[in-house]
Amino acid sequence: KLYKMLVYRLTLYQVLSALVLASVSVMQEMLINYDDSSNIYGRICIAIGFLVLYTEWMKLLFTMWVTFHLFCFAVLHKNLKKLEVLYVVTSLLVPALIAAVPLVSHTYGLS
Repeated sequence: KLYKMLVYRLTLYQVLSALVLASVSVMQEMLINYDDSSNIYGRICIAIGFLVLYTEWMKLLFTMWVTFHLFCFAVLHKNLKKLEVLYVVTSLLVPALIAAVPLVSHTYGLS
């Protein structure tokens, strides 16, 4: 019943993105004591760096959309239910584009 309202679904998306961000952050912390002389370590660092940046931006955009939707609903008295697809698609694709910039320029990896 709670998932019938858009704001609840957006909040659920935000909580799920926070869960993914927390799990990726735990993976990042696990690599602190890893043997950095192996060849696979650099690839793992690149993958974890991409995932951390992607999930941080995903959570940020879901938070922005929840705030925008609540502002439009409470202040402007407009219900924007038809924009849910836009909210989700932009929150999933825009972070991929942003996180791919350091991936293309080879700036992820060992610091």
